Amino acid sequence: MEETASFAEGDEIFIDPVVLTREPDGPEMTDHRVDWKKQYEIWNHANGIISSPCPSQQDLVVAIIQLQRAVELRDKMLDELYSFTKIPNKTAKAPYPIMEDLGIIRPTMKVRLRELRNRLAHDTEEPPLERDACELLSDTAWYYLKATDRLTQQCVSVLDFNYWMEKTSVSMFSVRFDRTTWNAQVEGSVSPKLLVGKESADCLSIRLRWSRIEAYNQDLKFRGDLTGSKTALDKLTRYFFDESVL
Repeated sequence: MEETASFAEGDEIFIDPVVLTREPDGPEMTDHRVDWKKQYEIWNHANGIISSPCPSQQDLVVAIIQLQRAVELRDKMLDELYSFTKIPNKTAKAPYPIMEDLGIIRPTMKVRLRELRNRLAHDTEEPPLERDACELLSDTAWYYLKATDRLTQQCVSVLDFNYWMEKTSVSMFSVRFDRTTWNAQVEGSVSPKLLVGKESADCLSIRLRWSRIEAYNQDLKFRGDLTGSKTALDKLTRYFFDESVL
């Protein structure tokens, strides 16, 4: 067997992107311990107004403003937990399009709720609100809260990847993200057959902090910082959110 080249601290290694084709496990979870139920208290108040026997126009305006407040508080909580604009390769300057791109939300109705709230606050000639429309927006806000409940409660702490090349040969590594910066630490052991000589558009790039070549199989055991590629970083962050909402 041809021996694996030796590596030093600070060297960058490139791993075949095939290791990311099999979905990871998320065996550890982090509990956020935030007051995610507060948004439901606000929603309940607004929905109670809308479903009351004879709500006035003023009542419905108050209800819509409260629905938007519940949604905005949830948005703020999520962004504080996940720092969406710091996720690698996301060029948007606001969380909404990033959350949509990651598949966390479907923003069409949520945007409609925000726009209606803004019109009510600034346009005195806004047409009268219809109760049916308010009920639809209330349901939309409720579904949005339900869809994001899991992310406000917890997320995965680590992504574990295993890639079998043969019955007796498995490469494995773990990825841990820092959600304030979205820097990631990687630790694992990979077969020399999965190490590629140069960076590609979709390989997994890691700058080493420590490494050792196993004498019995030439596998590279390592610890380091995730540096790329753009495709790999995007896939890993999607895996992170997919595993967190399961």
